[in-house]
This record gives sequence, structure tokens and C-alpha cells, in this order.
Amino acid sequence: MSALPGPMTPTQTLTFPSTGGITLYGEWFAPASPRALAIVVHGYAEHCGRYREVAHALVKAGIAVFTFDQRGHGKATGKRGHVDRFTEYLDDLDRAIAKARELGGDQLPRVLVGHSNGSLISLRALSDPARRPDVKCAVVSSPFLALKLKVPAVKKIAAKVLSRIVPTLALANELRVEDLTHDTQKQDERKVDTLCHGVATARWFTEAGAAQEYVYEHASSISVPTIWLVAGDDPIADPARSGVVHKRLRAPVTYHELAGFRHEVFNEIERGRAFDLMTAFVTNELKLAA
Repeated sequence: MSALPGPMTPTQTLTFPSTGGITLYGEWFAPASPRALAIVVHGYAEHCGRYREVAHALVKAGIAVFTFDQRGHGKATGKRGHVDRFTEYLDDLDRAIAKARELGGDQLPRVLVGHSNGSLISLRALSDPARRPDVKCAVVSSPFLALKLKVPAVKKIAAKVLSRIVPTLALANELRVEDLTHDTQKQDERKVDTLCHGVATARWFTEAGAAQEYVYEHASSISVPTIWLVAGDDPIADPARSGVVHKRLRAPVTYHELAGFRHEVFNEIERGRAFDLMTAFVTNELKLAA
């Protein structure tokens, strides 16, 4: 397992527009001679600044990286933890890819790197021919395809009702830092990170559920190779659901269930293993042999 790269400072930070009058925030990381381009899609209730070590791991492999804050997250505008439609996240992804192409050029082969809700966004886009991004492959980390946390039936019913009548009603998302990683330093960093939020709206809950069902039903439409880095001890995103859904793909799949890992595989104590798997896959799929 390679030594941990540590976070790196972005080459450039910027803002750019998305649909509905939303302004997104992005961070650009450029190696001296980039051979490929990765677009990183962060998880729910967090922000792109938490992916500076992921960016460093990719930059070390000669891959330029663009990370961005989705609407309602981090330094982007929009109500915290809310979308009217899940496809608004696909709008943000489209704008981020366009901005990354502007920064890195069209000649670089592209890869998506998603985590949790970011993996759901990536898979939702890849499984929809009308929204499919122009990328060669994708990395999906702890994909949020089903909730492992048990939600009482009455709460699910209430969310569906509230989604129709009070869609922007925000409730605590009940995420615990101990469920994210065993790394106590990373837990402490998350606790004091004011760019993370702790809410989910009723409409977000129902829209995420609809996106999960869409991916399940249309997974066979995904046409690019994927690698799945699934946390085996994930108390948030159900690893069993990933085990089912990845088998529905027809495109090549590399599947790793990382035993003992909690939800954030890129923040776990042994995250070097996840970095190695990610960079080896991308290097191989994009034919970036040294």
C-alpha cells in the first residue's frame, strides 16, 4: 500500500453558474503534464474541500482533477440539503464537466469519481442515455443506493406527504461522525467543519429514493467500465444493495468490498488501499501506462 499523499492546495479556485440561478464553487488541481482529467462528485452534506487528498492521489498519477460543491453544499448557493428534482444534481454535474473541460482541454480522457450521494449522482447520470456524461470510466465509492440506517415506516410515509406539501422542510439527517470512519483525526476534522451541514429536506429524501430506483432499473444501460469501492462495514449506505446493483451492469465492473471500512473509504485509516485501487483502475482503463 502506498504512503498516504496528504491533502494538497488547489491550483485554482473558482465559481461558475448552474441552472436555476445557482452558483457553484470549484477547485482545480493540475499536474505539470496531465494525462487525464477526473471530475470528483462529493457526498451528501459535505463539500469538495474534503477531497484534497483524493485529488493529490490522482495528481501523483498524472491526472488533473476538478472538484466542485453541488447546490446546497459547501460554498455553492442554494438551500442546504435540498433539491426540487434530483436531476438538478445532474445539471450541476454537466456544468462541472464543462468547466473541467474548459480548464483541462478536450484532449484529455475523462473519468468520474463519486462518493456516496456523489456516486448515486454519477450512476444516475451514466444510466440515463439522455443525461450520460462523456467520460471513459467511473469510480464509485460507497454508493448511496439504499439506506442502511433503519427508518421507521411512519417516518417514510411522513416524508412522502411532506415532500408534496412542505418540500423544503428540513430535518436533522442523524449522521454520526463515528459512522463515517475509524480515523479519529478525520472524525475531529468533520466535527469542526462548518461547510458541512446536518439537514435533509423532505423533497430531497423522496428524490434520492426515486434516483436509487432509477439506477436499479436502468443499471444495464451503463456503458463505461466502473470500479466499485464498497465499505464492508458501512452503517449508512447499504453494501448489500451495491452487491445486488453492480451485478445488473453489462459494462465491465471491478468490485471491491473493503472489509472493516466504514462509509468514507477515502477517509479511513487504511485509505491508501482505496487510493491505490482507484489510481490503478483509472490508469489501466485510460491506458496511461508510464
